[in-house]
Amino acid sequence: MRLNSYGISEPKLQHTPKTPAWALDLVFLPLVAFDTEGGRLGMGGGYYDRTFGFKLRSKGVRGPKLIGLAHELQKVSSLAMQSWDVPLTGIVTETGIYRFSY
Repeated sequence: MRLNSYGISEPKLQHTPKTPAWALDLVFLPLVAFDTEGGRLGMGGGYYDRTFGFKLRSKGVRGPKLIGLAHELQKVSSLAMQSWDVPLTGIVTETGIYRFSY
């Protein structure tokens, strides 16, 4: 293990071939807030949108289902979406599942 740039322990990287994001089937990801239209507010680093932006640009590439993990209290009425925001496929909270189709 080693400390990352945020001071969190994580496994040391091994120099092995990495699976590209488009080849994954399912990705669970945390979020700060969400709305019932599939909008997601992250930590502001843009990692999610850069990694999965191909889903917006490449209509023939399906890529993974993107499932947000949240608490129901993180739900807001509406989030302003930008052209580069990659919407979620669904969100799971302690009280239910929200599904979106794009």
